Amino acid sequence: MPQQALADLLLGLERYDLWTTFAFHEIRQRFRRSLLGPFWLTASMGVFVGALGLISTTLFKQDVHLTLPYIATGVIFWGFLTSAITEGANCFISREGYIRNVPLPVSVHLYQMLMRNLIIWLFNMAIYLVVLVVFGVNPGWAVLLFVVGGPLFVINAAWMGLVAGILSTRFRDIPQVITSLLQVVFFLTPVFWSTATMPNRPAYVEYNPLFHLLTVARDPLLGQIPPLESWLSAIVLALVGCLAAARLYRRAQPRIAYWV
Repeated sequence: MPQQALADLLLGLERYDLWTTFAFHEIRQRFRRSLLGPFWLTASMGVFVGALGLISTTLFKQDVHLTLPYIATGVIFWGFLTSAITEGANCFISREGYIRNVPLPVSVHLYQMLMRNLIIWLFNMAIYLVVLVVFGVNPGWAVLLFVVGGPLFVINAAWMGLVAGILSTRFRDIPQVITSLLQVVFFLTPVFWSTATMPNRPAYVEYNPLFHLLTVARDPLLGQIPPLESWLSAIVLALVGCLAAARLYRRAQPRIAYWV
């Protein structure tokens, strides 16, 4: 059923008015009667960034003007990526009632999850703006590269969320496995620590696709030009990942309603 699966993805994408409305409504309901609303998430992430910055500057004697902007952008993008994957793992399972009873493209629930996390990411970018002003970060013209690096990051997060959703719907142990793996990968990926002081990058960084993915999204916002190897890694990861996810979705899409 390749045509049916592709049509489902395209029809779901065309219903942007629906999944965008659902995403905003879900956020409003989540923070209903809250004083700060979604900014509670921003505040908690800001405290986390501040704590990591304090540890790095006091224990490891790093320059706060360089370290904190690096940590802030890394944690913000890592938060979006991990949320897209972990919430993607449950995006079909949690919508069992809609999938079985409402005639909507199944992919609508994936797009809703991605939109919700994009909205939260926009709130969290307030941390970056504060750091930008406080520490006088001037990204210059390099920030224009984010027009390419940002969407590339989102595309990769989208196919990872889709694959996680399909596998988790079929095998219910997958969400726990994903959560455990991401906790380990967080420490192996330069999210809050940098390879700049290393004479040679270790293999778990050099061949870590998430490191290169973070680089093409983070470096432009810090006024740096991502290296060619990071661009190539992120592009290849997007192409291979999207093809693999599409192939997997083609096989799974007719069965998702029965698996949930």
